[in-house]
Order: sequence, then structure tokens, then C-alpha cells
Amino acid sequence: MSVIGLDLGTSGVRAVAFAAEGDVRGASSAALTLLRDGTGRVELEAGEIITAAEDVVRRAAQQAAEAGDPVQAIGFSVLGEAVVPIDEVGAPVARMAVSMDTRGTAAAAAIGEILGEGRFTAITGQPLHGMFSLFKIMAGDAAWAGGDGYRCVGDLLAERWSGVAAIDLGQAARTGILDVDSGEWSTEILRAAAVSAPWVRAESLPVPVTSGSVIGPVNESAAAALGIATGTPLVAGTHDQAAAFLGAGGEPGVRSVIALGSSDCLTVGSRGRPQGLGATGFASYRVDDELWVTLAGTAAGGWALEWLAGLLKREVADVFGALADAPPALLVLPYLAGSGTLDNDPSARGTIHGLTLDTTVPELARAVVEAAGFEFHKIIAALRAHGVEVSDLHVTGAGAENADALAARAAAAGASLTPVGRDASARGAAMLAVRGIGGDPAPLLLEPGHATPPGSDDADADWYADQRAAYVALYEATRSLAPHLTTRPQPHQKENMT
Repeated sequence: MSVIGLDLGTSGVRAVAFAAEGDVRGASSAALTLLRDGTGRVELEAGEIITAAEDVVRRAAQQAAEAGDPVQAIGFSVLGEAVVPIDEVGAPVARMAVSMDTRGTAAAAAIGEILGEGRFTAITGQPLHGMFSLFKIMAGDAAWAGGDGYRCVGDLLAERWSGVAAIDLGQAARTGILDVDSGEWSTEILRAAAVSAPWVRAESLPVPVTSGSVIGPVNESAAAALGIATGTPLVAGTHDQAAAFLGAGGEPGVRSVIALGSSDCLTVGSRGRPQGLGATGFASYRVDDELWVTLAGTAAGGWALEWLAGLLKREVADVFGALADAPPALLVLPYLAGSGTLDNDPSARGTIHGLTLDTTVPELARAVVEAAGFEFHKIIAALRAHGVEVSDLHVTGAGAENADALAARAAAAGASLTPVGRDASARGAAMLAVRGIGGDPAPLLLEPGHATPPGSDDADADWYADQRAAYVALYEATRSLAPHLTTRPQPHQKENMT
């Protein structure tokens, strides 16, 4: 028996077929094109996602079949907040708005005026922020307002492949509409949204279901497209951060997980909903009856690395494979898509402080990497201050494979980081698929590598302690400038002098 974990990300999709004992039987990836128009809209073509997902599943399934281990189930790991309007037959009618798309900022403020930020968080478990799906739907143009329904990526594919419109509880929480305690769409949130967006209705949304439950069987036409047997179960997966937590061995009170991806995220597990986090910026949701997760992270992790490499017209691996040996006299605020937790400030802007004529690319690259460590130090301290213990830290994602970069992050964070493989999200999705068909997911767990300590040099330790304080002070010193930068004037049109 093999199962496929389908990892649906912002920059690409990846399908991995795992045997029951955890070995990889097949794998395939495809890149996606992120579209920006310079106005704050950041989108994906829904058709490209569908085609890519079906292609990678088909290729991974074929490899598994050739290995004598045909696919018995599919589970999802899903990027957060991305949403698209659909017509009466379930076909997308616009581009998909992704997490860092800013069109929902005004709608979030409007909900805040009606409900109050505290009430919104009490219901949804999420901070009030324009990134959530609800606010993108509310801000929509005619295609969005006239949609027959709204789907996130996992439920869009589930409905296409099985005819059942179902969304897992984690992904549903990231819409900003779910009552995370009851596991149902919140009538209070929907009523508040209807004041300015009457097209947002419960019947236009998929049905929330528990992760690890069977959504339905793959229909005949989808089975042909995916290269699997008709009737193969589709199993509800979870939001990609929760999937990475599962796949990397996260366990409440034992092990927490950092996922280094397009955005870097720390995930902490608990047996129930953490209390007292309402005004902190942290997000919590239920995966199933045994697990809640609390998330905190940056708005631009891997994107910050890609940004610098793009400016230099070099590959990411090239730029960040040659970091400065010593901690640089630089500070970087990595807020290229607004700040993440704790501030959740969409107007925050990236900052590089300390540049001189002697600054080198390896120093700048190391400062960008260290920024993630400083951010995680700040987040861990805030979690502990609110009674949420951050346990042994496992790190997954492509960034965990760069030993020098991981060491720089560990030093900046003041915490030991233990790397695990990069396919943790796909493994987590596959583990839920195994659970859905009655199997034991434990053999799919990733084996950790050797822990990277925060460093042993006392001088460096003192330096990093000062840098952490300066990192916080830099944001406080520059945050008042950011609103001015977000309202830059448009270029004047030159008059025709002829």
C-alpha cells in the first residue's frame, strides 16, 4: 500500500508517494507562477494550480505503481488563505488571491469596527488581518461578488476530483470565517460580513471536516486524469504548517516545528485551545480532537532570500551558500510583505541598517538569514510569556539543508535547531491519508538530523544578545515611517507642450 501526500504551496506543488513503512515510492514537483500587478494584488492562476496538481499526482502515482505499490489514498497539505470564486459547476471565474495579497485590508478594518478585534479572535482563533480569505472575498470585484461559491485550494481540488466540497478544519480556520471551537462557519462573522458583502453566505462555502476523515472517493474522470483507481479515497489533510508539524514529528509538550518556506513559521502543539492569546497576534486552530496548533511567523521568509538573490541576478543557493564567517554589523527587518507575528502590521516595510562602503554580499546574505532567527527569538519569548511552552525545535524545509544558514539562524535565535527533511508537509498529509484509511501513520515520521546549537563563543553570544535588542528597537524606530511609504504619490504626467 502507498499513499500520496499532495503539498499545495504558493510557489509550487509536490506529490510524494509513501509506502506504508515510510519509504518514498514516487515524487514529482511543478512550479507555479506568482502574479503581481504592483497594486498589492498577488495571485495565482487557478487553472495552472489544477493542471500542476493533476500532473504531479499522476507522475508520482505512476512511479508508485511501477514499484508494485499502487496508491490507495491521497491527502492534502494546503497553503493558507488563498481563495477563488467559482461558478455553478465549480469552475474558477477569477485568479486566486494568495496570502500576501493586500486587497482585504479595508474589509478587515470594517469587520473590526463591527465586531472588535478581540471578538473576531475569540471566534476564529486568528488575529484580525486582511490576509484571511474572508476579506479577499469581501473586497472582490464583479467576478467575486457574483460568484456561486468560494473555494480554497484543497477543497477546490477535492470537489473537482470527488464531487464533494469539503475543507479541513485547519484550512477553514485560515479563511477567518470558522468558529474554531464548534468547527462550523460562524453566523456572527457572516452576519458582520454581509453588511458590506451580502454575497458571503454559508451556502457558498465548503463543509468543514476533521483532518484525517475521508472526503469521498475519486470519481471516474478524475481517476483517469490522476492515473489512480476509481474510488480511491480522498482524505482531508490540513493547513501546510500543521502538516509540517505532523511530518516533522511535532508533539504537544515534546517537540515544536519551524518550517522554512516562502514564509517562515513556528508551530507549537497542544491538546486543547491555548487561552489568553487574544491580543498577541498568534493564531490557533484545531486539527482534530487530539491536536490544536498555534502558529507564529514571518510574512516573508524564503521570499526575502529570493528577493535578494533576484536583485543580485544570482541563484538563491549561490547567494546563501557563501555566508560571512563572522556575524555582520548589520540588521535586517525582513518585512517585505508586512510584518508577521507578533505585530501583524501590513504597512511594515523591510529595512537594512548598518550598510557601509565595505559591506559585502556574504555579510548581507548572513544578515538576511539572521533576521529569521531574531524574529523567532522574539516569538518564542512572547509564547513563553503567555504560558505556551516551546519544546525541542525541529526545522524542516529547503532552508534546513543549508548547515551554515541554519547555524546563523540558531545563533540569532539563541536556540538549538534540529534539521529534518524537506518533505515534512507532504509526509504530514500522507500520514493523515494513512489514518483516513485505517492505517498506522507512525512509520512515515521523518528521522531528525543532528541538532545545531546556538553557538559556544561567549563573545558571539554577547553580540547576539545586543543584536536581538537592537532588532526590536529598529522596528520601533522605523514603524512610524512605514504609513508614509505606503501612500507614495503617482508619477505626474508631463504636459504636452506642442
